[in-house]
Amino acid sequence: MSAPVAPASSLAHLPVGVFAIAMGVGGTAVGWHRAADAFDLGVAVGQALAWVGLAVLAIALAAYGTKVIRHPRAAIAEWTHPVKAAFVATIPISMMVLAIAFLPMSEPLSAGLWWTGAALQAIATVLIMRTWIADARIETVHVHPAWFIPVVGNLVAPLAGVAHAPSEINWYFFGIGSVFWLGLLPIVLQRLFVAGVIPPRLAPTLAILVAPPAVAALSWVRLGGAWTDPLAMMLLGVVIFQLALLAAQANALRRVPFAVSAWAYTFPLAAAASALLAAYGAGATAFAAWVGALALAAATLLVLGLGWRTGVAVARGELVKPEG
Repeated sequence: MSAPVAPASSLAHLPVGVFAIAMGVGGTAVGWHRAADAFDLGVAVGQALAWVGLAVLAIALAAYGTKVIRHPRAAIAEWTHPVKAAFVATIPISMMVLAIAFLPMSEPLSAGLWWTGAALQAIATVLIMRTWIADARIETVHVHPAWFIPVVGNLVAPLAGVAHAPSEINWYFFGIGSVFWLGLLPIVLQRLFVAGVIPPRLAPTLAILVAPPAVAALSWVRLGGAWTDPLAMMLLGVVIFQLALLAAQANALRRVPFAVSAWAYTFPLAAAASALLAAYGAGATAFAAWVGALALAAATLLVLGLGWRTGVAVARGELVKPEG
């Protein structure tokens, strides 16, 4: 039995954040690849998740592409919105994450995903940051942790880019991601600390704070560093702290009603798992293995649970309803 198809008119309300689903599934696939390396496990789970993530990406591209063609004003309004614009970067990042997942399976497919995603990421970073600079509507209350997405997406690029592009391109992305992540960090923390609680629909984006140090550590090592480097060890420490901070908020976060933004939990947890398990595989302490395994288990359970809940939302037409 095929899933119900939303009327074209309702696609005007389809959020660009649906691409975070492919990010989460693809990131979890990469986490299982790292677990397979660290614990000498089979590769079936990681490969299966990679194919599921690719299918999700294809469906999201078809649905959102239809929105862009039939409702261009709605799409442009989303791309320039003070809050929603940051989620546009989930499109190229989902491609680059899946490029990592497919790198051990199909280098040509990985290369196609990576070059497309990297080109879009370079464009999206410039356009989104231009919006932040030029839009007079933007105030402190519009800042949220998802602002890291278009910036930190640059740190994702070297993870598969080392296999596909010249080193100067990968260092270009790494430099942008590192410098502007650190630049955004005090702005986002100031918003969280003194400008009031973020809206419930955006509460899951608090998990995004886990992703930057994890992806930065992975990229640093991929570009030639080592897990024993002071920089990598420091970043892993920040990852563990952010996981602890997220766990401390779990009781409040679990009461937040479901929205597509709930997928924001998955990629950061998967990225943390990948970094910690890769470090363990390179000789780090067993503590990294335990924390990494727990993060991967949490990401996997969330992918399963959110996958089911998203399927229910699709069947009910909840993903294409106007925001209340």
